[in-house]
Amino acid sequence: MINDYLSSFTKNIVEFKKRLHPNTIGSKIDLYDSNKSDYESVDIAILGINEYRNSIDISSKGFDLDGFRKEFYSLFIGDWKVNILDLGNLLNGNTYKDTYFAFKSICDELLKQDVLLICIGGGNDFAYPIYQSLCVKKNKINFTSIDNKFDLGKIKKDFNSNTYMSQIIMDSKNSLNHFCNLGFQTFLNSQEEIDLLNKLNFEFHRLGKLNRNLLNVEPVLRDTDFLSVDFKSIKASELNFVHNFPNGFNSREICSISRYAGISNRVLVLGFFELFKSEISSALLSQCVWYFIEGYSLRADEDPKSENFNGYHYNVYCQGANLKFYNSELTQKWWVEFLDKDKNPLNRELIPCTKNDYLKAIKEILTDRMILMLRRDFV
Repeated sequence: MINDYLSSFTKNIVEFKKRLHPNTIGSKIDLYDSNKSDYESVDIAILGINEYRNSIDISSKGFDLDGFRKEFYSLFIGDWKVNILDLGNLLNGNTYKDTYFAFKSICDELLKQDVLLICIGGGNDFAYPIYQSLCVKKNKINFTSIDNKFDLGKIKKDFNSNTYMSQIIMDSKNSLNHFCNLGFQTFLNSQEEIDLLNKLNFEFHRLGKLNRNLLNVEPVLRDTDFLSVDFKSIKASELNFVHNFPNGFNSREICSISRYAGISNRVLVLGFFELFKSEISSALLSQCVWYFIEGYSLRADEDPKSENFNGYHYNVYCQGANLKFYNSELTQKWWVEFLDKDKNPLNRELIPCTKNDYLKAIKEILTDRMILMLRRDFV
């Protein structure tokens, strides 16, 4: 029972919830009931984490989870038909490894019942037990990290919040199909790390590139099982300078990214890690979660190759490759298919892409991401 790993809600939060306007999230959200083990009616579950013993950069005092709940509960609900469950907070074990065990048990149970999980708090290191749970559900995992660093440090004894990515790459299950970093800053990462990601055919997008066109994150997130957001990737001025990284995503961009993640039919777990104990952090985080749920409510199951597809297709011959692009009239999403017989997809027939990939292709240019996808997915 996951009840053994969860703390009860404080009286302050329960009373606060009762006083809210009837159209707010707090009035509609369900609180975890230890007597209930069936989550068939739940779409999204929210779990608070207050474990920082294996986090390098965040204070052991952690994030104000009740402060977040007050901010989040106070927001007015959108035009949604989404059932949300607040699980409360994860209990810390005697060691951080005990906490990992409890956390993974919760992830296993929710994923088994097809409940999408939003994690709030804790260090980046919690990405590894999430990855382990996803390995039980799927053979191949696509993982995306929003972070100014790759977190590929050397593991001396046990992995931590700055080396967890190395642990995932070296995992014996070898279930990591693809990794993408969004928003890295070159001067915070060694050339050795960049070379390693290139060698592994992983994907990474510089902050400046995404600042110029944030739409580039959409096809990445459309193909992502797990999205991890490090709050240090948000520039300091947006959070009243609670950290010392002057460059990063602004509040509008991080909310837009959250919405793109919500729209993705593939995202199963969303984690907001490395959070800061401040009112502005709680306010921005609550809006990020709001936008994710807004996106989730707009999810549309589309198959561009079905007879019922509402959209268009375009055949393009580019650099010796026979391509077929699909564009949805409903969602404006784009896909590309490689039609050449000698280019057989290993993992899928359709690759999520952008309109710019199509516009470049008709000019006989393959974008960098298209070339990477070719290198990864075709023989």
